Amino acid sequence: MKYLWALIGLLYALLNIYTGYVLFTAGTSARLAQKGVMLQAPPVLGGIALAILALPLVWNSVRLAIGSQKSEVRTQKLSAKG
Repeated sequence: MKYLWALIGLLYALLNIYTGYVLFTAGTSARLAQKGVMLQAPPVLGGIALAILALPLVWNSVRLAIGSQKSEVRTQKLSAKG
């Protein structure tokens, strides 16, 4: 079950990073560059912030997947001894 949650968390984080990329590229496009900094800044800054805020979720998902492997190995070793 932990792998499912790790996969869902990773998928959610990757979608956030992709959305941040789309916002960043939209903010740096020629269309918004002609309209000025006031209209260009929010998508650029929002895209960067969204991508940065998704990084801890990636880290926690990977840690959840790796941590469950270690606990399974520990459980198997304990059951083999007992």
